[in-house]
Amino acid sequence: MPHLAPQLQLALVPKPDHKDYFRITGTRGHILVAAATQPTLLYGVNWYLKYVAHLQISPNGSQLGSPGLILPAPDVPIEKPALYPWRYALNENVDGYSAPYWDQERWQHEIDILALSGTNAILIERGMDLVLYQTFRDSGYSDEAIRNWIVQPAHQNWQLMGNMCCFQGPISMELLEKRSHSAQQLIAALRSLGITPVLPGYYGIVPADFASLHPGAHVITQGDWNGFTRPGWLDPRDPNFDKLATSFYRHQHALYGDSAIYDMEIFQEGGAAGDVPVPAAAKKVQQALMRDHPNALWMLLGWQQNPTQELLSAVDTSHVLIAEIEQGRIPRENRDREFRGASWLYGGLWEFGGRTTMGAPLYDYAVRLPKLAALPNSRIVGTAVFTEGMDTNPFAFDFYTEMAWHTDSVDLAEWTNAYATRRYGADDSHARRAWQILLQTAYGYRADGNTQHGERDASQDSVFNSQPSLTAARAATWSPDVLRYNPADFAPALTELLEVDPALRSTETYHYDLVDVARQTMANESRRLLPLIKQAYDSKDKTAFAKLTKEWLHDMELQDQLLQTSPFFLLGRWLSFVPPWASSPGELERLNYDARSILTTWGDRKASEYGLHEYGNRDWAGLTSDYYMVRWQMYFDSLSASLDTGEAPKPMDWYSFGDDWNHSRKTYDAEPHGDSYAAALAIARTLHLAPNQQSEAHQ
Repeated sequence: MPHLAPQLQLALVPKPDHKDYFRITGTRGHILVAAATQPTLLYGVNWYLKYVAHLQISPNGSQLGSPGLILPAPDVPIEKPALYPWRYALNENVDGYSAPYWDQERWQHEIDILALSGTNAILIERGMDLVLYQTFRDSGYSDEAIRNWIVQPAHQNWQLMGNMCCFQGPISMELLEKRSHSAQQLIAALRSLGITPVLPGYYGIVPADFASLHPGAHVITQGDWNGFTRPGWLDPRDPNFDKLATSFYRHQHALYGDSAIYDMEIFQEGGAAGDVPVPAAAKKVQQALMRDHPNALWMLLGWQQNPTQELLSAVDTSHVLIAEIEQGRIPRENRDREFRGASWLYGGLWEFGGRTTMGAPLYDYAVRLPKLAALPNSRIVGTAVFTEGMDTNPFAFDFYTEMAWHTDSVDLAEWTNAYATRRYGADDSHARRAWQILLQTAYGYRADGNTQHGERDASQDSVFNSQPSLTAARAATWSPDVLRYNPADFAPALTELLEVDPALRSTETYHYDLVDVARQTMANESRRLLPLIKQAYDSKDKTAFAKLTKEWLHDMELQDQLLQTSPFFLLGRWLSFVPPWASSPGELERLNYDARSILTTWGDRKASEYGLHEYGNRDWAGLTSDYYMVRWQMYFDSLSASLDTGEAPKPMDWYSFGDDWNHSRKTYDAEPHGDSYAAALAIARTLHLAPNQQSEAHQ
């Protein structure tokens, strides 16, 4: 924000009691923000922008006023203490679903947003492939063998978690070096902002044939993860473990320096201890970490059955930090006891797979977080932005990151009105009504402990994106199969946004929200239409079937035209980051496949058909028109032919279709084009939600 920066003076001013805080003072055009640490200082700037200047920094566009804006003075000095020592960000899967091919500029933008959101610890996985390469070269593996074991960037974080190996190899030495150099720059950028780079630790993954190079080594076969063969797990009591851990941490230190937090999950989503006693193994993993990093924290996930009581029983919990990421799904009120005294982060996980759906369980952050943190002797030491992809749901991101600064529960309706004002630059009754509708619908659900309907801490995805079927209820196998709100209650938010004062419609924040709400309104329409299509097919009503399927495909076409108008919904932007990483035509083929497949088939046929297909589905221009829409056209054509002939529809090999698309080299626009307002209005008119249609209906 170059037009505002000269009006802001920042100062690091520690307090005698060493407690962290920020303080805002100053006069018009001369704002002073002081704090004890850099991340808190930057959040102080953000607090000023939000609550004094009514401006907004956001992952999806910012609203920073006119070029000649003079910043207003606060009425009184504002001071807020930092309530927690840690404000952590990034799910391990972000490196697959959002950031695998980001360049330095794109990553730096994300770091800036996270920094201004108060984040003081960020996970960096990029560059750990070179650490693995050097570690296993030390242990006797050939260059070729280990480069074939390491997977390509968009799938690599699952290898670090011990879920998979040996996919789309070999990775090139040039790519390993490029990624390492990039990681060094990212880590330097974090440190320059006072942010702790969280790094992966070593807990025992090895190539499955490790014992053939090291006879007698005790390697436990880990079986499959979603159709992929897992790497082996070396018994941490085995003498080879200490050698590998020492080598891993030595190379990691040489490349990237040290951290205060190391991320390790021994049995991520399954895995097997075999005949290895878990307490003894966990103790050895922690000892190896503490030997090289004596004051470090071991970060574990509070997720599914992890961490187990037997694991926690054997480790020094004063050096453990648990990211609890199920609070939006299952209201867990006894984590202090279950975590055996370990410190923990109250996580925010409202999005899986990088999916574009609107929604988050805001009640669980607004009410339950401060309530749990206020309990006597609470071990909550911070928050953790743990969405699997980044830059969706800026509303939830803004709210959740702010909750690290509230001791009491927050009135969501009041907070939302203030959000609408700073989001577009002025108070507007239509904007307020739109956001209150969104708050009550997409953002109105909460953790209920129901495990029968998929990942209910997230919202439903679009049936348009599902593998075609007349009974489809979700696109990704584990997505919620039901809506948590009535789509008819959601739809008027689009009408209200279209009626926002024309003077406020030029902001990038308004453009993003209008596209997102129109997109979600149309995605919800897929759930109304599909049962009607099924009914027409089952009753052999060819006329109704033809009419409804034409409507379905037209809706998808309108949605793709809408998505083309926003930089945040472009397949071409995702793919545009890939080519600079490739050092040969063959490598470009592999990386192009890597970047495409993570969105579609995800993996090979076995893994895809096991359930991973569509896990990373997105409402993106290009993906909608050239992938999802083509599939539905093929499917409807086969059903139509069946109605004509009376024969069963021909079976479709959806994996083969997806694999062909993944290998395509078609390019897509990386820059938006078209008019967002006109495209959203076209959708509203189609769904009878346009402002004039609404008033006519009302009359």
